[in-house]
Amino acid sequence: MITPETIVGIDVGTTKICALVASVGRDNDLSIIGIGRVASRGLRKGKVIDLERTISSIRESKIQAEQSASASIDSAYISITGAHIQAQPASAVVAVLDPNKGITEEETEHALDLVQRVEIPKGRRLIDIRVRDYIVDGQVGISDPVGMTGMRLEVNALLVSASVAQLESIYRAVNNAGIDVENIVLEPIASAEAVLGPDERMNGVALLDIGGGTTDVAVYRDDRVEHLAVFPVGGDHFDSDLAYGIGITARQAELLKIKLGGVGSEYILSEDIIEISKRGGERRESIPLKIIAEIIHPRLEEILALVRDNLDKAGYLKEIPSGVVLTGGTSLLPGITEMASRVFGVQARIGYPRNPDGLPEDLRNPMYATAVGLVRIGMGEYMEKRMAKVPAPMDNALATVQVWSKSVLRSIFR
Repeated sequence: MITPETIVGIDVGTTKICALVASVGRDNDLSIIGIGRVASRGLRKGKVIDLERTISSIRESKIQAEQSASASIDSAYISITGAHIQAQPASAVVAVLDPNKGITEEETEHALDLVQRVEIPKGRRLIDIRVRDYIVDGQVGISDPVGMTGMRLEVNALLVSASVAQLESIYRAVNNAGIDVENIVLEPIASAEAVLGPDERMNGVALLDIGGGTTDVAVYRDDRVEHLAVFPVGGDHFDSDLAYGIGITARQAELLKIKLGGVGSEYILSEDIIEISKRGGERRESIPLKIIAEIIHPRLEEILALVRDNLDKAGYLKEIPSGVVLTGGTSLLPGITEMASRVFGVQARIGYPRNPDGLPEDLRNPMYATAVGLVRIGMGEYMEKRMAKVPAPMDNALATVQVWSKSVLRSIFR
């Protein structure tokens, strides 16, 4: 059986379902002991469109991971994405009871309680709160106000909400596959946990997770999430563009993109000729290799420009000195970092998962960043629970938010 020292993360994506089983060692190191990977069926752009096929895909990945780990999976951390995800800024203010004694934990928690009461649009459910900063008597940018002297405490936060219908569909699919939801984690948050370094998170960086059906964005600054966005475009669009433009099936287009796709100058200017099978395999046809690049290039530029304009409008385009980190399967396209650097005007790199022990070489890949991030987040919560057993004050109010978010979700979907 899965023990308290074992953590499971399941990336429920548009193109794949990936389940990772990790164990926590005596020295609090994380080791991958089980893996389950299957094609995702029943989701489109992060949304469940066929519940039974989604359940079947999750169950299949669970069985593979159980066999690999020689253990039974009971619960897991689950990723969520889709254009139905929204993040709205919110703030709340409380008066400090005794300014001379300093701001207390209780007053900080009261401010957090007030901010989560901000009205969420009908048909949506709050799934996470991300504290941006605290303000004490006009002093901005405070990460932990406990103990500070002041009369007025304000908290600025991002309230992350999801469509109730889609949230319930994800829970139902996971539960019917025989798994309890330990926690729901937004996909770019999980990916960021796997690929971003501490200096990047502190100085200012934008993470772009370009998956099969969506492009997820998270901006970090001062080690906090400042901005979140999800766009319903991703790698699947390249497949459909290639299928239509060349006259092949979507599956052929996907394989062509993976094997021969690229957006660098060597692809655009290539004079090579390749042979492909047309639909049904009835005949083969010779085409210039550069046609693939000529189809992919404008679509990728469109996606990157969409994100750039979003960051510019939100005021973060000039607040990412550490640049852009690209992850997800589409980030493997040759030439993508050069294009991203040109579009955003900053350096760009590919985000490979930081390595838990036992991570197979084929999982050291941007397309598995979310799954790796899920088990790392699970590790953080495991350590938090262990620390909670020792009578001591909480290090900061963000831990309160995470515990609150988890308990609310469980009460909603119990």
